[in-house]
Amino acid sequence: MSDESRVGPPAVDFRFLLTQVLGEPRDRKSSPGELIARRDERVRSIVRLAYEAVPWYGRAMRERGIVPADVETADDLRILPVVGHEDLATEPKAFLPREARLEDLLELRTSGSTMIPRRIFHDSEGMIAGWAVKLRERAVRERLIGPQREYRKASLSMDGNPAAVREHFRVIAPAVWKLIPDGRQISVFDDVARVAEELAEWRPEHLSGYGSAIGRLFRYLSETGVRFPLPKVVTFSSDNMTPGERGVIEREFGVPVLGVYGATEAFSIGFECGEGEGYHVNEDVSHVRIVDSAGRDVGPEEPGSLLLSNLVNRGTVLLNYSLGDVAAPLADPCPCGRSLPRIRLLEGRNAAFIERPGHQPVHQYRLFAGLKKLPTSRWQVAQTGPSALEIRVIPLAGHDRAVLESAIHETIGDVLGPGLEVRIEYPSELERTARGKVPFFVRGRSAARRPRPGSPGRR
Repeated sequence: MSDESRVGPPAVDFRFLLTQVLGEPRDRKSSPGELIARRDERVRSIVRLAYEAVPWYGRAMRERGIVPADVETADDLRILPVVGHEDLATEPKAFLPREARLEDLLELRTSGSTMIPRRIFHDSEGMIAGWAVKLRERAVRERLIGPQREYRKASLSMDGNPAAVREHFRVIAPAVWKLIPDGRQISVFDDVARVAEELAEWRPEHLSGYGSAIGRLFRYLSETGVRFPLPKVVTFSSDNMTPGERGVIEREFGVPVLGVYGATEAFSIGFECGEGEGYHVNEDVSHVRIVDSAGRDVGPEEPGSLLLSNLVNRGTVLLNYSLGDVAAPLADPCPCGRSLPRIRLLEGRNAAFIERPGHQPVHQYRLFAGLKKLPTSRWQVAQTGPSALEIRVIPLAGHDRAVLESAIHETIGDVLGPGLEVRIEYPSELERTARGKVPFFVRGRSAARRPRPGSPGRR
C-alpha cells in the first residue's frame, strides 16, 4: 500500500519494537554508567532535532547562541530556555518538527488542572520507547501479584487519554496492545457503594486509578465494614494519595500501595518500587531537573519546580518543560538496588500561592507540609477570599474533631500568621475537577454556600 493511500498511523517496525522491549526491566541489570550513556545519547539526538527542525527551539537556541554541540549530556540541558504552559498553549505547532505529519501522530489534551489546557502530539516510536520502560514498574507489581501470566485489573479513573493510547497501540503495535491488561474501568464519579459492588463482582488482583478515588473507596470499606476479595496490589496516579489514606489501605487492609508518576507530556516519568522512599525516575526516557525560583538546580531534599525533558517523543518536542509539579531530589541509594535516580513528589502546584492580608503570599506547600501530619484521611484548602480560607477535612475515624480543629488552627497560625479568617468544614466529599481529580488547593466560594453532595456510599 502506498503512503498516500494509507489510512491511520503506520505500524511500528517490529525490529524497533524488539530493541525497545527485550531486556526490560533493564534498570536492574544496567550499571549507572550504562543508563547514563543511553540517556545522554538520546539527549544529543533530540537536541539536534530541536535545533534543526523544531521552530520554537531553533529560534530560542539561535537567539542565545546555543548550538547542538553545546549539549553533550543531560546536565547541559540547563543552558536551554525553560518552556512554560503558556508557551505550549500559545504555539502548539511550534513545538512540532516542520516535516511532522499530524495524521501519523496521536493528539492528546491535558486535563487543564493549571487552567491552561494544552495539545500534545506523540509519535509512535516515542510511545513504544516510553511504554517499554513501564515494564520496570510492571515487574515490581507482578512480584506482588504472583507468577500468573494473566490477571484481572480494575481502574478507578475517567475515560480519555489512556483509552486513546490503548487504541493507538492496537493500530501501531498489536503485539504491545495484547500485553496491556484491558480490565474494567469505573468512573471516579460513581457512588462509592456501587464501586464496591462492581469490584466484588469483578474481583481484580490489581486496582489502579486516581489516588483520591481509591482513598475514598477504602475509607468507605473501613467505615462500613463492607468487604470483598481485596486486590493484591494498589497503584495510584493522576492525583495524590494522602498519608492517612495510604495508611488505611496498607495497615488496616494489608494491601501494598505503589505510586506511578506520568503525565500527558511524558507517559513514564517514574514509579515507586515499594522498598525505598520516593519515585525512581526513568531518566533514559524522561529526564527531570528540580530547580529553585532562579532556575538553579536544588540540593538533596530541597523542594523546587520540576522541569521535564521527554527524550523520546518526536511529536511535541519538550525540553526543560515546567510541568507544574513540586518535587525534591533524593540522594541516598535505594535499598532495592536500582541505579535510577529518585525524587520525592510534594503536594501542590508551582503556581499556587496562598494570599495573606498585608503580607507576601505563601506557597501552598509550606501549609500542606503541616496539614499532612494531622489525623485526616484527606483535606482541601480553598481560598474563598483575599483574607479567608476554608479547610475542608475528611478526618480519620475515631479522632476528636475539637482536637483536630485546634491543631489545624495552630498549623495555619504557624505558617501563615494572623489576620486570616479560617473556616473548617466537614463535607462528605471534596471538590473535584471536571476530569475527576481532587486538588489540594482551590480558589472558590465557601462549601457552606453551595449544595453538598449526598453522603458517599448512601443512595
